[in-house]
Amino acid sequence: MRTYILRRLLHLMPTLLAITLLVFMAMRVLPGDPLIGLLGDAYDESNAQLLRQEYGLDRPLLMQYVAWLGQLVQGDWGSSILNGRPVLTDMLWYLPVSLELIGLALCVSITIALPSGILAAVRQNTWVDYSAMTTALVGVSAPDFFFGVVMLLLFTITFDVFPSSGWTPISQGVGVHLSHLIMPAITLGFSHAAILARMLRGTMLEVIRMEYITTARAKGVNGWVVIVKHALKNALIPVVTILGLQLGFLIGGAVVVETLFALPGLGSFGMQAIFARDYPQVQGFILFVALVFTCSNVLVDVLYAFIDPRIRYEAK
Repeated sequence: MRTYILRRLLHLMPTLLAITLLVFMAMRVLPGDPLIGLLGDAYDESNAQLLRQEYGLDRPLLMQYVAWLGQLVQGDWGSSILNGRPVLTDMLWYLPVSLELIGLALCVSITIALPSGILAAVRQNTWVDYSAMTTALVGVSAPDFFFGVVMLLLFTITFDVFPSSGWTPISQGVGVHLSHLIMPAITLGFSHAAILARMLRGTMLEVIRMEYITTARAKGVNGWVVIVKHALKNALIPVVTILGLQLGFLIGGAVVVETLFALPGLGSFGMQAIFARDYPQVQGFILFVALVFTCSNVLVDVLYAFIDPRIRYEAK
């Protein structure tokens, strides 16, 4: 297992290298100049040229890219053009809010998806199945910002249950802290719950028709014991794949949700960096998302061996 993980991580290096190149070139090709935001009203070509020399933006793109890679190898993600702070330090400051939001969103997704998918499969072609899949279809079709606006209209403007925006540290009270995260977590987790529920229903329908499930029922094993203990475990393998990939998509969705609810998370950090054309910050943000995607893929493969003991990664 250890050899397999190391081999997978080594295979990911070319992918990450290609991502860094694409991100670097895209930021330079797109129109806009980060020095405009830095200089403001004092912007003129002579001042801009001096700053380009200071930040190395006047050098050929290949030299800039190689210099950035050299910094990354040394653990230096660069410094912001606008505020001069280290990019990694800023990202680590914003990260806890995003991690908490994504963790709560995953809990929402799993809490909704597991019972919905199982009941829809067990009660196929009944009102339970139709209700669960119709709700899942709405969740898949509705974008996060639309569902977030609906949540704001219902639970802030109409009923005044939760605050509309902002964030409060947990040191000021768990209840107040969670009140700012409940709506964003539900908004972010609902659409992903719909995807998981549809996937789980499909895989459960395949598994419960297999011979070993029929044999277990014929022997008189309790129906729900068969579903939960035997069928669910085998049906979870494709679901775990989707769940692992969703970690990266949740960060992308957090960009919209954190902006909508004014949460000081990594998504807001990425949006501010993009609008400001701050090259080091944007490059660091996208590189972090790419790392989450690639590492989650490795984690999913490792989890397969725990879910299904028949899967082994040792070399023959």
